[in-house]
Amino acid sequence: MHEQLSIISSPALILEGLKLLWHRQIRWLVIIPLAINILLFVSATGFAMQWFSGWLDNIMSLVPNWLQWLVWIIWGLFAALALVIYAFTFTLVANLIGSPFYGLIAERVILILGDNQKSASTASMLKIARASFARQLQLMAYLIPRSIAVGLLCLVISFIPLANIVVPAVAGCWAAWSLSLQYLDYPADIEQVGFGELRQRAAAQRWQSLGFGFSALAASAIPLLNLLLLPATVIGGTILWIRTNGLETVNEKPSLR
Repeated sequence: MHEQLSIISSPALILEGLKLLWHRQIRWLVIIPLAINILLFVSATGFAMQWFSGWLDNIMSLVPNWLQWLVWIIWGLFAALALVIYAFTFTLVANLIGSPFYGLIAERVILILGDNQKSASTASMLKIARASFARQLQLMAYLIPRSIAVGLLCLVISFIPLANIVVPAVAGCWAAWSLSLQYLDYPADIEQVGFGELRQRAAAQRWQSLGFGFSALAASAIPLLNLLLLPATVIGGTILWIRTNGLETVNEKPSLR
C-alpha cells in the first residue's frame, strides 16, 4: 500500500520541485543549465522529429496486410516508443551537462529541508560539482551498455508480429528505472551513498522507483516545459530520497524565498 501511494504521489514530487526552483538558494543554479539545455533542446528536437518520422514510416511499411486493421494501434504504440527514446536520450544528455549544477541543487535541497540555511563555501561547491559530474560518468557507464542491450532486444521483437506490441512497455520500464536511478543518484552522492548501494535501495522499493521514473519520463517528454521540469525533477528525486530514508525534516515545508 505504501508503494502504491508513492507511485500516485510521484507527479506531486515533481510539482513540489517546480515550486522550490524559485527558492533564493536554488534559482541561480537553474539559470546556466537552462540556457545550455535550450540550445540542446532546439537542435535535438529538430533532429528527432525528422529522424523519427522516417523511422516510423519504415516500421509501418513492415506491417503485413493481414494486420492492416491494427495499423493505427501499432502506429500509436511505436509513436509512444519514439517519444520514450527521445525523452530518455534528451534527459541523459541534459543531465550529464547539468550534473555539476544539479548536484549543487540536491545539496541545497537537503540543507533547506534540514532547516540549514548556511551557504556553502566556493571550494565546497566546486568539490560537489566535480563529484556530481564524475558520478554521472559512472552512471553512464552503467546505463549505456544496458540501454544498448535493451534497444537491440526491442529491435528484434519489433519484427515479430503481435509480440512487437510489448516493445514500448519494455522500453518504457527500462527508461523509468534508469531515470529513477539518475535522479536519486544526486542526493545519494551528496550523502556519500555508493552507486551499488543506491541500486539496492531503489530495487528494494521497485514500484516506488518505477513510479517516480515514469513521472520523470513523462516530464522530460513535454516540449519546452521539460527544460524547467528537469531541475524540478532533481528536487523531486531529492525529496523522495529523503522521504525514503525517513528523515523527519522532510515533513517541514520550506519557505519559498
